[in-house]
Amino acid sequence: MKIVQLVNNLDMGGLERLAVDLAYCQLAEGHVPTIYCLTHPGRIAAEAAERGICVRSFEKPAGPHLSVAWKMAKQLRIDRPDVLHTHNHLVHHYGVIAGRLARVPVIVNTRHRAEFRFATGTEGTQVTTESPDKKSDLIFRATLPWTGCVVMISEATRRFFVRYRGVPEAKARVILNGANLERFFSLPARPGSAHPRVRFGIAARMVAEKDHFTLLRAFALVAAEIPGAELQIAGDGPLKQQLIEFTRELDLESRVTFLGALPHTGQFLSQLDIFVLSSLNEGLPLALLEAMAAGLPVVSTRAGGVEEAAQDGQNAYLADVGNSNDLAQAMIRMASAPDLEQRGALGQRIVQERFRIENTWHGYYELFLSLGAKN
Repeated sequence: MKIVQLVNNLDMGGLERLAVDLAYCQLAEGHVPTIYCLTHPGRIAAEAAERGICVRSFEKPAGPHLSVAWKMAKQLRIDRPDVLHTHNHLVHHYGVIAGRLARVPVIVNTRHRAEFRFATGTEGTQVTTESPDKKSDLIFRATLPWTGCVVMISEATRRFFVRYRGVPEAKARVILNGANLERFFSLPARPGSAHPRVRFGIAARMVAEKDHFTLLRAFALVAAEIPGAELQIAGDGPLKQQLIEFTRELDLESRVTFLGALPHTGQFLSQLDIFVLSSLNEGLPLALLEAMAAGLPVVSTRAGGVEEAAQDGQNAYLADVGNSNDLAQAMIRMASAPDLEQRGALGQRIVQERFRIENTWHGYYELFLSLGAKN
């Protein structure tokens, strides 16, 4: 089967990692994968190319450019895929136009998270189901007659799009996110082994939806309660400087470390005791699955599909979105647990059974066949 995946770019992120890992699975099973990048190749494009994945970039400038759809259609006529698989809504209309012009038999879209309207800052967070981009939602709905299926990566995400964004039940399908977990299984953490030190950590882009401000407010409460508590923050993004300044305002500079963007998170995760996720909005975060694969107990907000992987009261303690007091209490409760290693081991078993990237790929493969793609 020839499969083209269309992404905005291959800069580092959960969506981009998933697209590349799916392509590796496709290649390993004798299929012909290609990744189209709408704007530019991105940071992990070279890695994909080195491992035999064809990556093409269409260099779309800012703003709408229908000429790019025509250029893409010409390339699709050359590549002749059986399936065009687009990721998220901002690239999907280009894929639908190009795919229809090139007569691609099957066009499928994946939505990787619900799209809420939210605002966050040092004073708090507000989240509503109102669309942050009504024009894009209208364009996406207009493409649905030519879209074979809209895949959501968690049941929570599926319910959101059916209820609030007009995706028909008949076209909505859940295929759980998966990750390439072997490198995390082979470099496990040892949570609780350095007691009384308790090292919390997060790996996430520094953008509003990850809500690092709530995490820092929560950690201020944790630090006052647990003298050995540390917080390590991996990632980069537009809010980095504001977060560093907020850390100073909270007088946490000696307890919080900003590590910047890490090319591989395995070593980072292996040195933590507890993984923390403070997000306002998620689909089914790969960072969570990777932390569980590393054997870490988890503290997280109940964002998106988190509860479909993390089991509250067992390998995880969960808190309400945007509630720093609730998150702090969950962090303190987990840090006080005498069986961190056993809780982490449960998380490993969960992801090993349900969230391998091979399971995700086979879900897509069966879907493509059911929609008429040639084997």
